[in-house]
Amino acid sequence: MSAMRKTFFFLFFFFLIAGAASAEELFDVETLYGPRIEKLCLVIVMNPDAQILAAEAGELDLVSDVTRPSDVDRLRRSPNLEMSLARGFHAFFMIMNNKTTPWNDVRVRRAAARSIDRNSFVRMIYAGYCEPINGWLPPVSPWALPDTGKNHYDREAAREILRDAGYSWNLAGMLVDPAGNPMPKIKLYTPLAKVAPTTAELAERISDSLRATGFPVDVEPVDFSTLISRMNRKDYSLGVIAWSMGRNPDSLYSFYHSSMDVESGYNVTGVSEPALDDALYALRFAKDRPAAEEASARAQELLADIVPSVPIYSRFSISAVSKKWKNVLTTPTMTADNVWTLLAAEPVEGPMRTFNMLLAEEPRNLNPLVGSSAYEWQVLGMIYESLIGTDPWTLEDRPALAKSWEVRTVGSGGAAHTELDFYLRDDVLWNDGKKFTAHDVHATLEFIKKNEIPRFFDATKDIAEVIVYSDFALTVRMTGVSYWQLDKIGGMVCLPKHVLDKVTDWQTWDPIHGGGVSGPLGLVGTGPFLFDEYRAGEYVMMLRNPHYRLLKNEKEPDGAEVWPR
Repeated sequence: MSAMRKTFFFLFFFFLIAGAASAEELFDVETLYGPRIEKLCLVIVMNPDAQILAAEAGELDLVSDVTRPSDVDRLRRSPNLEMSLARGFHAFFMIMNNKTTPWNDVRVRRAAARSIDRNSFVRMIYAGYCEPINGWLPPVSPWALPDTGKNHYDREAAREILRDAGYSWNLAGMLVDPAGNPMPKIKLYTPLAKVAPTTAELAERISDSLRATGFPVDVEPVDFSTLISRMNRKDYSLGVIAWSMGRNPDSLYSFYHSSMDVESGYNVTGVSEPALDDALYALRFAKDRPAAEEASARAQELLADIVPSVPIYSRFSISAVSKKWKNVLTTPTMTADNVWTLLAAEPVEGPMRTFNMLLAEEPRNLNPLVGSSAYEWQVLGMIYESLIGTDPWTLEDRPALAKSWEVRTVGSGGAAHTELDFYLRDDVLWNDGKKFTAHDVHATLEFIKKNEIPRFFDATKDIAEVIVYSDFALTVRMTGVSYWQLDKIGGMVCLPKHVLDKVTDWQTWDPIHGGGVSGPLGLVGTGPFLFDEYRAGEYVMMLRNPHYRLLKNEKEPDGAEVWPR
C-alpha cells in the first residue's frame, strides 16, 4: 500500500472514531431546545491560509468545508480542535454551454468527457478526500447507478471520437473544425484562487487535460458572483461548479430539463433533448417508488450518453470545531456544521459567549427571493424554515413548521392529482413577534408562482390551488401526481405575508439596506437566529431569535422556559 493510501486510510479511520465519539453524546432531537447561543458571528475570511490560522488561534469556533489535504492534516494536529468527516451529497462538475460552439455537438462533449482523468485529480489534489465520479448523482445517493464511480478517461478514444466527427489537428496540436477553421480560444471560468484554491488548481488540470486532446482552453479566474451571473445568462463556454444534490434524484429535472432553461434557472448548461426531457418528466411525475426508480435510471443513462456536463468528483465534507464547545452533533452524513449543533452548542466551561463560525465568501445578496449561493444561504438558512424538516440520522422527513401532513391522490386517469394537507404548529411566531399562520404559507407559494421566481420555480410550477381552511390548516392541490411533490412543497422556505404584501419588486428588494424602495427593511423569518448586522469583509452578526419555537422544551413536564437556565 502506498504512503498516500496509508495516510488516507489512517485519517478516514480517525474521522470515523471522532464521529462515533460524538454520536455517543447525541441528544434526542425530539427533546432538543435552543438555540443556547446568544450571538452567532459569521466571520468573513476569504483567504484559505487565514482561515486555518484563525482556527488554530481559537478565533474561529467552527470551520466548514476544509478542502486542502494539508489543511486537514494541520487542523487535525491542533490540540484545540475536533475534526469530523461525512460522505455527503456534494457533486462537482465541469459545465459546458450546450448552446454554443463547439459544445452544441454531442460528439465534442463526449470527447471532452473522455479527456479528463478524474482519478488522477482526486489522487494528486485531494489526497483521497473525495471520490471520482462519472455519474450525475453522488455515490452516496441510493439512486446513483452502480458505475457512478467508474473512470472513463481515455484520451485516444477522445481523439477517435473527434476524428469521426470531422476534426483534425494543426501543427500546434490544437483542433481544427470540419470546415478547416482552427477552434477558437475557449475560456474555462473558475473562482479566484484566493477564495477556492483547490478548485482553481483543479480547473488548471482540467484545462491541461483538454489541451492535451487539442481543445484550446485557458483558465479565466473570476469573482464567484461573476461566475454565477455568467452561468445564469449562458454567457460562458466552460465553467466549474459544485452542487449539493439533495437526497432525491428529481433534482436532475431542475438541472437538465429544457423547461428549466430560464435566466437564473438551474439548467445552466442549456441542454435540450426530447428523450431526456421525457425521462426527466417521467421522473418528476413518477406516481410511486418503482416508477421513480425506473425513470431515474433511464434519465441517468441518457445523461451519460448526452453528456451536458462532465461529472468530476464528490467531496467528503470535513469540518473542524473548537473543543471549547460541547453538544456538537455529527452523523455519518453530516459534519459538525449543521443547525442541530448551532441549536445545542454550549461552552464547556464558563458563561455563554459569541460563537464564531467561518463564512468563506461575501454574502452579496441577502434577498431570500434572489440569493442563490451557498454563502448567502449560510446566512438566510438560519432565518427561514420550511414546513417539513429532515431527521439528522435517518434523513427522513420530520415535523418543522408543520406538525403533520397527509398526501392524497384525487381523481383518476388524466384528472388524477395530488393533494397535500398540512397541519401547522400553533405556537410559531415570526422573529418580529407576529403569529405564523397558514395565510403566510399561502402567500409564499402564490407569490413565488405568480412571479416565476427562478430559484423556487421548479417547486411551485405545478401548484393548481392553495386552500386555507383555518389559521393552521391548508391544502395544496397540484396539477398532476408525483412521488416528489410533498418534498418540494414541504421543503419550501416560508416567508411572512405581511412582508410579501409590501414587496413591489422582488428582484431589486434589498431587505438589508434598501427598505421602503422595493420592499420593507428587515429579514423576517421563523428560524433560530435573526439578522443583526453585516459589515462587508468582516462579519455577519446573528442574534438568537427570542421568539423561536424551540426555546421551550415541550417534553419537560412543567414546560419551563429554557432561558434563563
